[in-house]
Amino acid sequence: MNNFSIKQKLLLYNIIIQCVILILFSFSIYKILEISTLDKIESTLKVIVLDVVDDIFKHDKELSSRVFDEEKEYKFEPLYIRLIDNHTYDVINITSNFPSNLPLNTVKFKDLKEDVIDFQNSKAFILSRIKIKIHGAFYIVEVATNSDHLSTTMNNLFYILLFIVPIILIFAISGGYFLITKSFLPIEIMVKKLKNITAMNLSKRLETHGNNDEIDRLSHEINSLLTRLEIAFDKISQFSSDASHELKTPLTIIRGEIEVSLRKERSSSEYVHTLNSCLDEVLLIQQTIDDLLFLAKNETDFTDAFDTCYSDEIILDSIKELKSFAALKQISLKHQLQDNVILNAHTALLKIALKNILKNAISFSHENQEVLISTSCKPEHFCIQITDFGIGIAKKDQAKIFEKFYRTDKSRNKESGGTGLGMAIVEKIIHLHNAKIELTSEENKGTCVTLTFKTFQEYKNEH
Repeated sequence: MNNFSIKQKLLLYNIIIQCVILILFSFSIYKILEISTLDKIESTLKVIVLDVVDDIFKHDKELSSRVFDEEKEYKFEPLYIRLIDNHTYDVINITSNFPSNLPLNTVKFKDLKEDVIDFQNSKAFILSRIKIKIHGAFYIVEVATNSDHLSTTMNNLFYILLFIVPIILIFAISGGYFLITKSFLPIEIMVKKLKNITAMNLSKRLETHGNNDEIDRLSHEINSLLTRLEIAFDKISQFSSDASHELKTPLTIIRGEIEVSLRKERSSSEYVHTLNSCLDEVLLIQQTIDDLLFLAKNETDFTDAFDTCYSDEIILDSIKELKSFAALKQISLKHQLQDNVILNAHTALLKIALKNILKNAISFSHENQEVLISTSCKPEHFCIQITDFGIGIAKKDQAKIFEKFYRTDKSRNKESGGTGLGMAIVEKIIHLHNAKIELTSEENKGTCVTLTFKTFQEYKNEH
């Protein structure tokens, strides 16, 4: 059975079930007809025996000489009748055709009750008898017939069933095979199409017909699975491409620094300089890998860590952690926190996003300038604005600012130790929070980044 396909198993189960049903059905019909035919014969014998008793009471003085003509009267053949003395068990009267192989059952006579009809069935005969009282003496009237009526009917039914049941079974099995084949046809087509989907063409999808049946729902779920696989493959492919692209430069620099140092004997200070240079590149590689791994993660990896938090705590903590960096750049961080609201957020990730934006604002501001962090709140939304008064971003570059490894000023970004992934990370974090990010900038005037969140009450209403 384990080697059979599901279709073969279903066909086998169908054959077994159909056979069992037809056998039970045939047996039921056979028994019902047998009982019905026997009941009909017994009812006829009951009517005849009562008619015989009625005639005996009418002509009670002619018990031995009376002729029983009920066979012609009821047109029921063959019919055997006899009258027996209950005391001596002598036969008082009998039809001429009464069979000799139907003996007196004296044991049954003793159990008979007056005026109660009793039936006796055997392979050869069906017999009815009644005990009556005439002039103080008891007599037994027996009316019998052959069992041929019953056996003939049952034999005819048996041969009919023997002929019809196999035909019905053939049609039932054929119908079952047709239904099974028809039902599995869409699945077989689906399997053939799935075989053609590989890692090279994950964008292909199964057809859905909008019927909302089981096959349609299965196709929809498989398409959803393919979509998730495609996203995962794209992320892996993108990660490999990004990693190879961005790690190649620092690795080349490290190799060059080491090769130059090994060409001849160097002083300790030169080796220290080389090691420091290599360390800077290694740290850059490590930061790049960490950022790429973060961007490759699925949204579901972060959902469990979401909780309620206060907006001012996240903002003030982010400012505090970057004060020393701002001081090195001679930039002052100012804040105008007008409102404090409860957010449903991943605290650590939201701090990373704010710090990335603040770090960019500090890095691209002129010396002795300030970076302003302000907040505003409306009934349904809470906004955080980070504004700098630095070099700004050209209009042609603003649409690309959230792309991975995109740098508006490559030399300046390299100097700040950036990987070119900061704003891509910010965009992902903001997306995880179901929030919006907007950037407005003008060259040589500054940049403003606005983060718009749903308040906790609004978030609760939606969920």
